[in-house]
Amino acid sequence: MATFIPAEKIKKLKPAYNVQGLIPVNLESGNFHPPFLTTVDDTVDTIFGNLGKQRFEKAVSGMYLGDILKATFPLDEFEEKFDAQKLTAIMNYPDIHKEVYVQVAHWIYNRSAQLVAASLAGLILLLKSYNENTRKICLVAEGSLFWSENRKDKNYNILVMEKLQELLDEFGLKDIEVHINNMNNANLIGTGFAALA
Repeated sequence: MATFIPAEKIKKLKPAYNVQGLIPVNLESGNFHPPFLTTVDDTVDTIFGNLGKQRFEKAVSGMYLGDILKATFPLDEFEEKFDAQKLTAIMNYPDIHKEVYVQVAHWIYNRSAQLVAASLAGLILLLKSYNENTRKICLVAEGSLFWSENRKDKNYNILVMEKLQELLDEFGLKDIEVHINNMNNANLIGTGFAALA
């Protein structure tokens, strides 16, 4: 779901902002059910309840990535709370973990980034359909996973941007310039703008 606010309203709130067109605020795609999910994703869906809902979120969110790893190895013992931070620790310190854990952790991390890139590509196609003259898009990403560091390979945000550029090229949108920024309390600010609209 996307809430669009006309730029004129943003300018009234913050006259210094030089914006035009429509501003997407507080984007929510967690309840999307992407194709090609695995039986491991089905296990995570069952474990967390809310069966059949928030499938995209359960496949990409830092809150669930560790549980995808745990569900991949159901006979092995892991800490009860095992989130993306623990998953990235496996990737960052491969010498103290089983090689198969390290490989699967990289796969889960990369898949999450690719799915996020695909969702952003869909958003950009939607924005382009509203305004064919769109050339620059600025997004704000909040969350420790998006800005996480992978010391042995590419960081999550770089993986997202590379896949996003690849997808935009495939859709003939090489001319679109995308910037992803970090901002504290982005969700809160976005909700505030939506409430004021």
